Amino acid sequence: MRDTLPSRARRVGAGLCRRLRTAALRLRYRAVRFGPGCDLRRGLHVHLGRGGGARFGARCVLDRGLSVESHGRLIVGDRVIFGHRCTLGVRDRVEIGDDTLIAEMVSIRDHDHAFADPGRPIREQGFAVSPVRIGRDVWIGGKATVLRGVSIGDGAVIGANAVVTRDVPAGAVAVGVPARVVGRRGAGAEPLGAASDAVPPREAVPA
Repeated sequence: MRDTLPSRARRVGAGLCRRLRTAALRLRYRAVRFGPGCDLRRGLHVHLGRGGGARFGARCVLDRGLSVESHGRLIVGDRVIFGHRCTLGVRDRVEIGDDTLIAEMVSIRDHDHAFADPGRPIREQGFAVSPVRIGRDVWIGGKATVLRGVSIGDGAVIGANAVVTRDVPAGAVAVGVPARVVGRRGAGAEPLGAASDAVPPREAVPA
């Protein structure tokens, strides 16, 4: 089908709006390091506490409504895609490797509320904190939750709605609450529908 002038104009207009929005968000969040070619979409919210920092590598996609609160160090590699309305909470350190796909409404936090003392309000008991590491080329399905102290190895797949409470080895497929390893990627492996098909599409990212 031949391209039409109105459709080309719409694409050019959309690309221009995306570039302008990205430029405006870079200015708004000057303390955050965004690599070249990052696509920053509507509703991005970043709060950096005292001593907190955040760094995103080249050509990352931050879809609508991404929320970041960092009182520690958030380090995101190149070409990482976040689906809409993901939440990243950092009090120590969260690392996410290159080419990782994080679907919609995923929550990643390196801390929990402490609650051991029933005689005090939970909000007064501070936090239990342990760093989180997510490797390269990981796929985390929609609405999954990654809890503190977890390491997810390179190439792992986390099913939709899973709650990851312990380490997941490289190349493993983990599903459920709490998440458990049910298989491995590789020749002859069958795809699991539990991993969700709702990963945001790889749209062209302006250079």
